Amino acid sequence: MKVSKVSLFLAFLVAVCLPAVTQTQMRLDIPFNLIVAGKSVPAGHYMVVPAFGSDNSSWHIYGDHDSATVMTRPEPSPRTEHRPTMVFQLTNQGYALVQFRPTGYLGRD
Repeated sequence: MKVSKVSLFLAFLVAVCLPAVTQTQMRLDIPFNLIVAGKSVPAGHYMVVPAFGSDNSSWHIYGDHDSATVMTRPEPSPRTEHRPTMVFQLTNQGYALVQFRPTGYLGRD
């Protein structure tokens, strides 16, 4: 239960910190170190974009000092529109990116 509350809090925190969003990319300011695809990356400014143009299965997360590419699977939400959001989960190794929603009806796990 504690992990769920922390994850929800962090999702809202990041959603508030989003300075600009377009349909195919997300620009964010992440205030904590995190783990993306098993790789530890420092807090900072990051862009999240599709890695191969219109193919949404791979996404590239890059910042000033680090980057990672992640394979994702769709997590559609056809009935509920969401704000662009990233969801993190607290693990033994730190905060891990587990889901993001770059558009209103499509999420990526």
